[in-house]
Amino acid sequence: MAGSVFDIKSEFTKYGEYHANKVNVAIHMIFVPTILWCSVGLVTALTPQHLFAYPSIVESALAKIPGPSPLPNLSALYMVGCLLFYIALDQVAGLLAAPLLYAFLVTSQEYVFSSPEATKVLFAVFVVSWIAQFVGHGVFERRAPALLNNLLQALVMAPFFVFLEALFACGYRPDLHRQLRSEIGSRILAFRRSLKSSKNN
Repeated sequence: MAGSVFDIKSEFTKYGEYHANKVNVAIHMIFVPTILWCSVGLVTALTPQHLFAYPSIVESALAKIPGPSPLPNLSALYMVGCLLFYIALDQVAGLLAAPLLYAFLVTSQEYVFSSPEATKVLFAVFVVSWIAQFVGHGVFERRAPALLNNLLQALVMAPFFVFLEALFACGYRPDLHRQLRSEIGSRILAFRRSLKSSKNN
């Protein structure tokens, strides 16, 4: 399925070519998870809390996990969708991401109901985080963010890109990492050549 939306090499390199500068990547490592956490909280605060009922097998599994269970709302559906997409891209990495996504979902939802100022705080942090990312692209990367070209990349792939970067830093699938870096380098070179060509025309 090379080149498809479920191909890890295609999806990672499409996102990675917009994130090659180390400072910009560091900014994203901090603020992409922050945006994800805030997004879950804002969706929880601003949309109905119980849109559906969990299947009995899911309820049984959730009951065995310590702490509160996530509400069956839009943010839960979004996180499940992300998880399934990540598993389709890379089974092991996707499964490793599952506990983090679950923790983000539960803690963000709980924060919404524990603080009367939660919505205001989440929105403020959400805006600041996006500003930081635009600064990363404008000042350090010197290239428009993937958001402007591919909404799926910005809303779904970004958290997994950050997670994979952390895994790669820990030695996860080094051969794949080298292949991805090589392809990203080729894409960036092609982009710079196209810019140079357009300036000369």
